[in-house]
Amino acid sequence: FHFSRGTTAITGENGAGKTTIIEVIAWLLFDLLEYKKEDFIRRGAKKGWARVTFESGLDEREYVVYRDTAAGYNVTDPRLDTRIADKKEEVVRFLWQHLGLEPGTDLRSLFRQAIGVPQGTFTAIFLEGATERKIAFDRLLKVEEYRQAAEKLRETSRFLDASISSIREKIARGEGELSRSDPVEEEHKSVVKQVAELAAQFELIGRDLASKQSAVAEMDVHEQNYAALRSASDKSISAKATAAAAIGQLERSVASAAQAAEKVNAVRPQAERHVVILGLIKELERERGLRDGLRSELVKTESALVTVTADQKRLLEDIEAVEKAGVEILELQPKAVEQEMIEKELAELRDRAAAIRAASTHLRNIDERLERLRESYKTNAAQLADAAARSQAAADLVSLEKRDADLIRNIANLRASLDRDEKFQSEIKNGLCPILSQRCLNLKEGETLEGFVSSQFHELRAQIAGAEGEYVRLTSDLKTARDARTYAAALEGLRHREAEIKEEGLRLNEEKTALQRQVDGQSDAETRFNQLEGTLKVLDDPRSRIRFLTSRLERQAELPHSLTTAQSSLERLENDRQIKIEQLESYRDLDENFSKLSAERDSTSAAHREFLSNESESKLLPEREKQLETTRQEHAELTTTVAALEREIAAAAANYDAEVHRAAKLSLLDAERGLAQTRATLEAKKQRQQQLAAELARFSEIRKSLAGEFKEKERLENVAEATVFIRNTLKEAAPRVARNYVYHVSLEANQMFREITGNAERTLKWGKDYAIMLEEDGYERPFQSLSGGEQMAAALSVRLALLKQLTDIRVAFFDEPTTNLDAERRENLAMQISRITHFDQLFVISHDETFDSYVDNVVSVGDGT
Repeated sequence: FHFSRGTTAITGENGAGKTTIIEVIAWLLFDLLEYKKEDFIRRGAKKGWARVTFESGLDEREYVVYRDTAAGYNVTDPRLDTRIADKKEEVVRFLWQHLGLEPGTDLRSLFRQAIGVPQGTFTAIFLEGATERKIAFDRLLKVEEYRQAAEKLRETSRFLDASISSIREKIARGEGELSRSDPVEEEHKSVVKQVAELAAQFELIGRDLASKQSAVAEMDVHEQNYAALRSASDKSISAKATAAAAIGQLERSVASAAQAAEKVNAVRPQAERHVVILGLIKELERERGLRDGLRSELVKTESALVTVTADQKRLLEDIEAVEKAGVEILELQPKAVEQEMIEKELAELRDRAAAIRAASTHLRNIDERLERLRESYKTNAAQLADAAARSQAAADLVSLEKRDADLIRNIANLRASLDRDEKFQSEIKNGLCPILSQRCLNLKEGETLEGFVSSQFHELRAQIAGAEGEYVRLTSDLKTARDARTYAAALEGLRHREAEIKEEGLRLNEEKTALQRQVDGQSDAETRFNQLEGTLKVLDDPRSRIRFLTSRLERQAELPHSLTTAQSSLERLENDRQIKIEQLESYRDLDENFSKLSAERDSTSAAHREFLSNESESKLLPEREKQLETTRQEHAELTTTVAALEREIAAAAANYDAEVHRAAKLSLLDAERGLAQTRATLEAKKQRQQQLAAELARFSEIRKSLAGEFKEKERLENVAEATVFIRNTLKEAAPRVARNYVYHVSLEANQMFREITGNAERTLKWGKDYAIMLEEDGYERPFQSLSGGEQMAAALSVRLALLKQLTDIRVAFFDEPTTNLDAERRENLAMQISRITHFDQLFVISHDETFDSYVDNVVSVGDGT
């Protein structure tokens, strides 16, 4: 669709898509979609998309906004064929700029409250309470942003206060540390002197220690040689003793191995016989398994013989019973007929009993309903009497309402006169008439024009007070009269209810009488039911017995065949039993042979165990004899070595004095301790010297840092003072900005209202609480008291004035503004909208053709358009 300048009517039947056009514009340009994107897609499609081309208010160039139901959202310059904004954040910033909006403007609220008010809600917000209006229009006017900005600066103020406190603490700590600078400087000079003295002492001790270390080193060489010889001698003596002990151990092992060899040779024949017997016993155990299997099969065969024999007997009994079943069925048939007749009568009696129980229940319900009707009749009668008494005061309602309207009009006129006089007084200066700019000639000597006018206020205020007092009393009387009218209106309903209760009571009593007659016949039915139950019990269900016997007769043909099968099975099982008995006869001597071999196995088991326990040790005899010979040779060699080492130790002891060596070591230790102590003291003093030097350097840095901290403290205090000023200014700005917007919007809306209605004698006001008032003939009428056409014109004027004041947008949409209006009012509204001259484009969406003759362009939607 292409829309030209001027007023455009978009018409078509309901459901043709008129509102969809506006929803697309709202979605693309104002990020507003009143329902899920999935519900916005054409049925059957996976994805939906739309494009809107608009002329920028910034550079008067055309731009194309594209959006789809996935993630696509961008702006394109069609002349350059270039995408200039992509993704939602960039597109919104572009729209703020080119739609003439301040950054941060709530696009959705702007569209809902001014540009494209949703269908049926054009006047809704002005009919809401003050709280709801404040929430809606504060967001639109961005008044809340000032309060939010002031609140956010609270954190900034706290941060600055904390920063200032932190810097003050740093300054205090720095000044406290600088108080120690003089003692530290004196200590540093003393430590430097001590370090020099300790360095000289350390050098002297070092030279003495070197000479003592040389003497002790020479003695250490002699000591090490003596110790090495002594260590070698001790090792040789220890090895000699170990070899002697090993010889004894090996001699005992050789004797033990020889004894084990003798035992093995003695028991070998019986041990070998024991192994042969174990093989024979294993073979006999296999044969025992085969025999036990045959015995198990024999037991199963004999069990099957018993079962088949029992089946044969049962089949013979069944054949006999079938022959008797036919005779018994003939005897039971008359009784079965009698049973059926009794059960049929019992079913009828049960149905009758159920109906009687239902009637009894219904009878109880009727009694309860009658009781409730009696209570309702009493309550209704009381209400009827009360309403008749209270309705007497309704006669004065017409006169009271007329007096109420007169008082409201009188109070409004008096207040209008008082406001004009007060406004006139504010324009008076130095006693000069604001109209003639001359001094008033009616003033007495010493009297000012402002004082003269003030004296006229007392009579007006007295009249207003008297009228308001009478209005308060009249309001109470009017409420009483209106309540009386309500009671008078309820009289007819209560009388009608009384008649209904009486009619319902008569009907229920008639129904109760009929049900009572039905319940009274219940005792005879119960007696007959008990008699039939007894008779049926004596018969003992012959019908079921006939069914059982009939099922037995049905088996008559198959019983002979089953009997023949059972006899064949008996013969086959008997043959199997004889065969298994013959096979078991071959294992008759098995248990006797097994017992003999078991006895022989037990008699040779001891010899077998003796053979196994000594066999492994007897095999070690040659190796142990060889080890014994080798150990005896090692012992002889160690004896020779020990004697040679004893001679060398004696020679080394002549060149070494242990006492002299010990005294030299003690003297060296004392010298090392003195040197270590002097070194530790010197290092400690040097470390302390470095610490003091570092501390002096730090004091110098602290002095430099303090100068910067003082500057930063002064800067932060200035910033904190400015922040408090800005925050207070923002707090005060919010209501002032709101009042300023309301004032200018009210002026603009009044001018538009007069143009739309063609009446310059009425004044439209938009108040501080965002309420609409219409001043006419000196008194004000609230929005709720206006007619439907007046409300629509007033709401239209305020919303268009908001657009004109808040934005550079000169476009507005009216979606079905004639809803709930008759033909005359629709015609009047169309004429009023056609008089709006301050906008480039106005769109009226309607399903009728009321606007066609009052607009510049008509677009019809539907049938493929």
